[in-house]
Amino acid sequence: METYDKIKVEQQAKEVVKKGVIGEKDPEERPVRLLIKPGDIDKYYIEKTNVLRKEIDALYNMLPRTGRTLPIVHFGYNYFHMRDTIPILDNYNVGPDYKLGYGDEIIISVWGQSEQHERKTLERDGTVFVENVGLLYLGGKTLKEAKTYTKDRFSKVYATLKSDPEMSDFEMSLGQVKNINIVVGGHVNKPGSYVINPSVNLSNLLIAAGGVDTTGTLRNLKIQRNQAIIDSIDLYPLISGIGYAKQTRLLNGDIVLVPPRYSTIAMSGAVLRPAYFELKADETASQIIQYAGGLKYNAGKQALIIRSDYKNQYINVDSLLSVTVTNGDSLFVPFRVEQNLEVTLSSSSVSDKTDPKVSTFPWYEGLNAGILIKIAGLEDSKFKIRYIEIAHRSRDDNVYSPVQSSLGSDLSSILNTNLEPFDHLMVQFFESFKPADHVFIIGEVQSPGAYPLLETQEKLSSVLQRSGGLLPSADMASIQIKRDTLSLGSKNGDIMLMPGDKIIVRHRSETIIVEGEVHNPGLFNWQNNMRAKDYLEMAGGITALGDKNHVVYIDSNGEAVRMNRWRNPAVEKGSKIVVSEKPVMEQGVIPDRFQQISSLITSLVSIAILANTTGN
Repeated sequence: METYDKIKVEQQAKEVVKKGVIGEKDPEERPVRLLIKPGDIDKYYIEKTNVLRKEIDALYNMLPRTGRTLPIVHFGYNYFHMRDTIPILDNYNVGPDYKLGYGDEIIISVWGQSEQHERKTLERDGTVFVENVGLLYLGGKTLKEAKTYTKDRFSKVYATLKSDPEMSDFEMSLGQVKNINIVVGGHVNKPGSYVINPSVNLSNLLIAAGGVDTTGTLRNLKIQRNQAIIDSIDLYPLISGIGYAKQTRLLNGDIVLVPPRYSTIAMSGAVLRPAYFELKADETASQIIQYAGGLKYNAGKQALIIRSDYKNQYINVDSLLSVTVTNGDSLFVPFRVEQNLEVTLSSSSVSDKTDPKVSTFPWYEGLNAGILIKIAGLEDSKFKIRYIEIAHRSRDDNVYSPVQSSLGSDLSSILNTNLEPFDHLMVQFFESFKPADHVFIIGEVQSPGAYPLLETQEKLSSVLQRSGGLLPSADMASIQIKRDTLSLGSKNGDIMLMPGDKIIVRHRSETIIVEGEVHNPGLFNWQNNMRAKDYLEMAGGITALGDKNHVVYIDSNGEAVRMNRWRNPAVEKGSKIVVSEKPVMEQGVIPDRFQQISSLITSLVSIAILANTTGN
């Protein structure tokens, strides 16, 4: 933001120079003569000063980060910095207690059944003449008193103003207000005579005068009227916000005097507003600390008073109310040396396999085990506390050792035990929360989805019942359970489910599968009263490579039955018949193998003879 302000000021300065250029370059290219308006120069330097002030404030804010102490300044003088460009002297309205005088303009309006409008200016004797009403004596009356007096005079002329109900309305207001001349002298930045609105107060007049110089007093300003000092003003209550801010109405010809500051005390250390403060007679150190905003939360309990006569002393901060400070004293309140006092807590359960997490909490006087458990949120735990142990750290060897523990149902004694700094509280529960195991069911059921296992072992029939049951298009034979790499089935739903099982309920199948070593493997329509061998015949019978001793019938639930001459099971819908291949030794390929081996041996012998002949 500061960079933006710099650029803005530089741009405005260039615009001022550009607008003020008058003249032309001559043929010999001599320098151009510049004429700039004085008002533009003033505007430029005001803005430049504001930017410099912001940069100085930014440097002060950065100074603590360098490890250095901020230099203290005189308290209260920055109050008078010009805050904006609004004309302070003409920006005030008068109140009902404003006293009318020479030069004030009044506006009187009557409307309704009777009408009259007048704008009059008070003469030197404080009177105005109004047509139909006469001479009005308003000088010295407040605006409120003048309204009452004027309405009463008009009511004698216009009866409708006092009828019941009133048939006419009356209003009186103040128009142009006379300005007054005030002289400001002494230790101000811009002494001189000022023409101001009569309602402007002293503090705003000082702002217009450029503020009080740091050599001037803020606690004993004088107001002179008719060759006499009529009042003495202390601005500290107004600036600090402590006490009653006294205000005195300024009148035409008053003189405001700012004498030099006669006494100063330095206030530093653990206060909100370290600064040089001005003293009044018999003020105590406690009052100076109040003007400094009070002590910080981490202030020490002792304050150091450094006196010019080297009779320094440490005083308890609670006793500063009775200690009188004098000109040249320095009051220093050191910061309290703090150590972060804390306690730690860990919690676990009997079944926890991981390392318990350790949490740190600030320690305070009166903290006990029960309060710490409540702060950590363990009191709301759904599990019962089994064991509590308090371990205390030794100051000698920095080693922890248990000082108290409790196991069982009665934990009241240890819960009311106060903890010391750096104690460790260990809380163990009987059991930790374990998320429920789920099985998943999809397909032809009323409500497919994920179902938590209600018990350690739950049957398929129970989960089917919870899912609303099978749809008419499915039966138990169409259910397949996927468990890892296995596929399972169940005739009556008595199979025990495992966590993660996936139950797939398909449409009821109307076909039979015949696969393996048959002449025409594939799907065949299920027919009532047909047995396994009937479907083998429908598939064209077993091939020459098929093993008649290894024909297996697998029902829809995955149960397999080996078929033979005497076992020909009835076939269920969705079942499968598999014909295995004969072993290689039984497939009639042994002569071919011998012929291949014989050819190989003959080739090897021929190669050996050829190699021997070449060698000779």
